[in-house]
Amino acid sequence: MRINDKIIANMIHSDENFIWEVTGSIADVKYNPFYWILAVMTCGIFLIALYYNRIYHSYVLTSQRLIIISGIFTKDVDEIELFRIVDSSSSQSMIDLWADLGDIFVSSTDKTGFLRLHKIKNPHAVRDSLRQYYVAARDSRGTVMLENISG
Repeated sequence: MRINDKIIANMIHSDENFIWEVTGSIADVKYNPFYWILAVMTCGIFLIALYYNRIYHSYVLTSQRLIIISGIFTKDVDEIELFRIVDSSSSQSMIDLWADLGDIFVSSTDKTGFLRLHKIKNPHAVRDSLRQYYVAARDSRGTVMLENISG
């Protein structure tokens, strides 16, 4: 059972489909000596805090929305309608490459504006999946993205 199953079940409407849920990972810890130093200095508390911080930030893709659920003791829920997503990109540091993790950046025209999905496993495939759905959502609504070209 995933951490946010109850929240997700209550949020997804009958006319939309659940696609995937991703959370951050701590797979990069084994490659980063700085994390090990902090773990030793804090008797492992740092690693526990890092783990819970990453898994309690959850990103859910449905056929209509990208839902962001965060928080350990309280829950903050935000969402971006897929047709409002303007662009996405993914990035990996050298350590992230070894751990097959990375960050996904999403920019949108709604209040959320810019979103970073932090330390996601297989980030390029996840970003590509997200892109397929937001392009399809824009096409189905007839949304046209205008670019400001000023020189």
